[in-house]
Amino acid sequence: MKKSLLVITALLFFSCNFKQEKRKVDLSGIDFDVKIERFDKDFWALKESKNQKTDLEKLFEKYPEFAPIYFTYIIKFGANIDDVLEELPYFFSRDDVNSLYPYILEKYSDVSKMEKSLTNAFRRMKYFFPTIPIPKCIMEVSGFNYNVVVRENFVAVSTDYYLGANYHLYDSIPEIYLYLRQGMNPENVASTYVSEWLISKFPYFSEQDKLLDEMIYQGKILYITSLLMEEEKLETLIGYTTEQWKWCQTYEKDMWRTLIEEKYLFSIDYNLRKKILEDAPFTQPFTQESPGRAGIFVGYRIVESYMNKNKNISPLELMQNADSQGILEKSGYRP
Repeated sequence: MKKSLLVITALLFFSCNFKQEKRKVDLSGIDFDVKIERFDKDFWALKESKNQKTDLEKLFEKYPEFAPIYFTYIIKFGANIDDVLEELPYFFSRDDVNSLYPYILEKYSDVSKMEKSLTNAFRRMKYFFPTIPIPKCIMEVSGFNYNVVVRENFVAVSTDYYLGANYHLYDSIPEIYLYLRQGMNPENVASTYVSEWLISKFPYFSEQDKLLDEMIYQGKILYITSLLMEEEKLETLIGYTTEQWKWCQTYEKDMWRTLIEEKYLFSIDYNLRKKILEDAPFTQPFTQESPGRAGIFVGYRIVESYMNKNKNISPLELMQNADSQGILEKSGYRP
């Protein structure tokens, strides 16, 4: 379901049966703080502006990369300031808008804890991947259009997709199925910034596009995200319930047996990959009791085993290694 304007979201998680061995870091020379840029607040302030045109121009100046994308493609007001000005009176008069925005701004009135988590994560990223720039982290409201926008210098997350599984407006949006809502919580926002930035800097590529290739890739993204966000619960990173998490732990061996016996790992069937790795009520090749995306769990476990057995391999070398079969063979993975 997650709709990214420029990059597809990868969801993350981890098996607690085998504790991940954390790579040691030295952050003594890495000193910066991450501050979330509140486009949502700045845009909503236009509602009470005495001079909307002047203040709108200032908004475009403050967010020169994001503002044109937001108004043109996300809320579709138009490509220039005059187009936006024409739409603002109607937009600010809508009942749904006046219900949604104040609720979100109150729910996200204090993001200091999130900023602390992002600061720690991106400092660790700078240590492990020194050439990767640190993005601007922007918070916005898309009106349930795109939950993530990633460009060269920023990641923008739409908080209307992270209001809690029981948020009442989700019931009226057909695309937001019940099985998707468990990962639509405020605690999932910080990891979205981190994982989406990783995906943009290490995009998926495979010459043969086998199931194993994407499983390993998803496992890499999960492994690195959990490495960077060591304080986060891994079940939170994937958006699983406690019961779904336990199911994967309990039936890991059975899932692996199915993948081997049915010869799925080297399949290039696109529909099969979707069934095993993408959002769904359950992972169809396994059982109806399984959570969706359960194949990512297996991919992560392979990568985790590979990194634990090959301690000389750095996170950067892991991400640069496109040999999924070699990673599997050297992982010694035996659930």
